[in-house]
Amino acid sequence: MKRNPFSKEYNSGRKDQFDVDYAIFKKCAEEAQTKEELVDMMEKKFNYVISRIADENAKELLEDMQLL
Repeated sequence: MKRNPFSKEYNSGRKDQFDVDYAIFKKCAEEAQTKEELVDMMEKKFNYVISRIADENAKELLEDMQLL
């Protein structure tokens, strides 16, 4: 299944993405001492996931345009 690189959805192609997201949240919630720390931890974790997906989308688009 080919992804649409122009889609603005947070989509990793996994049916169980909610379970993965919840597991990340639960682990961060257990480790965080304050709400601010929890928010910071969540931003770092999800920015990593989102940037990885963006990198994959960019690579796929460059391949489609025969630039890679």
